[in-house]
Amino acid sequence: MRHPRWVMGASIGLVVLAVGLSVLPSLWPDRFPALHSVKVDTDPENMLASDNPNRAFHRESKIEFELYDQIVLGIVHDSNPDGVFNPDTLTNVWELTQYIQKIDGVISPKLISPSTIDDIQQAGLGAVSFNWLMPQPPTSDEEALAVRDRLLNLPLMRGSVVDEAGKSLILYIPIVSKDQSYRVSSLILERIESLPKSGEQYHITGLPVSNDTFGVQMFVEMAISAPMAMALIFLLMWFFFKRISLILSPMIVAMVSVILTMGTLIITGNTIHIMSSMIPIFIMPIAVLDAVHILSEFYDLYPKYKDRKATMEAVMESLWRPMLFTTLTTTAGFASLALAPIPPVQVFGIFVALGVVLAWLFTIVLIPAYIALLPQNALEGYGYQSTADSHTNGGHPLRQSGFATSTRRFRLPIIGASLAIAAISSFGISKIVINDNPIKWF
Repeated sequence: MRHPRWVMGASIGLVVLAVGLSVLPSLWPDRFPALHSVKVDTDPENMLASDNPNRAFHRESKIEFELYDQIVLGIVHDSNPDGVFNPDTLTNVWELTQYIQKIDGVISPKLISPSTIDDIQQAGLGAVSFNWLMPQPPTSDEEALAVRDRLLNLPLMRGSVVDEAGKSLILYIPIVSKDQSYRVSSLILERIESLPKSGEQYHITGLPVSNDTFGVQMFVEMAISAPMAMALIFLLMWFFFKRISLILSPMIVAMVSVILTMGTLIITGNTIHIMSSMIPIFIMPIAVLDAVHILSEFYDLYPKYKDRKATMEAVMESLWRPMLFTTLTTTAGFASLALAPIPPVQVFGIFVALGVVLAWLFTIVLIPAYIALLPQNALEGYGYQSTADSHTNGGHPLRQSGFATSTRRFRLPIIGASLAIAAISSFGISKIVINDNPIKWF
């Protein structure tokens, strides 16, 4: 409180440093080659360590059998009696295949489409004809149906590329790596929009698309949910303390804690994955907890001392132990996740624990400095005694609702109901079904 400007300046400097070291390598990688840029990974496979035996066997099997991650493009035509097997739709399929083969990141020789499937037929006595099943777009209904019939005659294609009824098609698009799927699928969808429509519908899917889409939408959701969480916390504190100038300090503590935590995560070369993307949502409410205690105690004691420094010393004398102990226990709880055998969970636990410690540190440093910088008139009329009449006359919302009286009167039924709910819940825990299928995230 004696050096509030130094405290605020140092805090702002740390925030600017964390943001700069996190963002600059991504904006100008050539100028900052020694720094780590932002890396995003939403592949569920990376929830296991790279040297995990299951992952090692999986990699070996993919190499041995030449297996690739695939984007799947389904094409249906409900209004045509022949489905997609009409000249217009197959022309679109042929042109789309030609375009997909040229996309960087697509393994063209492995693409499965009617125009890339071998059509091996007898060409006379002792002769075999090798050709593509659909080397050119069909120009008549007969040619389009001939493509369908040849596909249905191929056991490997029937039920996989063409459905059993001969109405729809599926294209299998192998890609070099999973992280290319969102870009490739976006290019394919753009191309589909430019095709002349003849009534068919296109559906793009595949596990890589799901993973990559999740990675993109993850940040969209965070951009919505994080400000909403901050807004909710702000409104609740405004309801209780009625002074925007004071409740801004916990908001600053929360923002500084989140920025420094996520900045440290990126600077140290860690990846933003499914778990670590949730770190801000965990830190924000935890970061304001001690601040609420400080503001509440300050509210009670300020009318007594009428001096900010003396009041804050009394507040800290009363609260430093419980704030320290709750911080240590919360930190230990999250840090214990570092013992988990799953790397993203370890990162999540360690950095939430770091965020909790930073929140405690900035709470006991920033909030007193912030209050010291407030003009004296900002605290006029602030404190418990200024509303003493309303408290003694039952003006408090909890007293008006009769909540305190009811909890005393019905203490035994409340405890009994709580125990009953706990018993029912313990039975429900035994019925939990584990499902880690990433498709179920949607």
